[in-house]
Amino acid sequence: MSRHSVILDVDTGHDDAVAIMMAAASPEIDLVAITVTAGNQYLPKTLANTLNVCSELSIDTPVYPGMTAPLLRDLVPAPLIHGESGLDGPIFGPCAKKAEKEHAARFIVDAVMSAPPGTITIVAVAPLTNVAMAIKLEPLIALRLSEIVVMGGSMRAGNVTPSAEFNIHADPESAAIVFSSGARVTMLGLDVTTRVVLTAERLDFLSRLPGKAASLFSASMRHYSAACQKYAGECPALHDPSCVAYAIDPSIVQKKFLNVRVECAGALTLGRTVVDESGVSGLAPNVYVAVSYDADRFWPLLEASLLKYRG
Repeated sequence: MSRHSVILDVDTGHDDAVAIMMAAASPEIDLVAITVTAGNQYLPKTLANTLNVCSELSIDTPVYPGMTAPLLRDLVPAPLIHGESGLDGPIFGPCAKKAEKEHAARFIVDAVMSAPPGTITIVAVAPLTNVAMAIKLEPLIALRLSEIVVMGGSMRAGNVTPSAEFNIHADPESAAIVFSSGARVTMLGLDVTTRVVLTAERLDFLSRLPGKAASLFSASMRHYSAACQKYAGECPALHDPSCVAYAIDPSIVQKKFLNVRVECAGALTLGRTVVDESGVSGLAPNVYVAVSYDADRFWPLLEASLLKYRG
């Protein structure tokens, strides 16, 4: 597999932190930048979490702060799962990492427009506010990107409401902009990311690996697991890392090219990704929707990533 350039867009909570570890360690990914938005928590917290993870693991990728709130709405964060810091659990030492001065959306535009067409992929594991703002600033980036990989949405049930997944529900207008932009968009929704389940046995095994990343993973995931058990009654899914694994090896996913629209007004269905599986709408396909995920192939990728930080 050839190495390709990736911008990782995050709202760093627990599974974002693992996504950062994986992307920075992967020999298949040239991690150009990490862009940060509000989502799991407010931007000062998600930015601090991102910088702390990078500092702890000596990840030298530049970090760009972005949007402080959804385009048209107030932010509703997720403290029940991710805690008041957005990354409760790990204890970080002094942070040696500094954020860049340039705004994330502006950076995305400049990076994509200055690179050869089709060479940069955005892996967006947060509300799509940064990506949508970049597209509004320069719509041509949609056609110059190789792909936008989205952790978000669902073909069926949601996780923050019966209809909607958290990232899309947090900023449905931004999701609508991205999905209708003309970019090659791949949506990894709850239908597939919930198959990547961190059982207690897997957590114990991965926690015993040597190195700083495994220690950080253990501290982060033990809090995440406890919160998911308390509030959802289930082991956590590694939603965001599953998208990085797809960027490393796209064959891990099977997908269909379908029409997807985002509900931005429904009283009961706000943030729902309306996926036309049967073609009944007659509308042209616009999103590659993941319909299956080989979770057995995810775990060796994660383990290999954690072991990269042994030194």
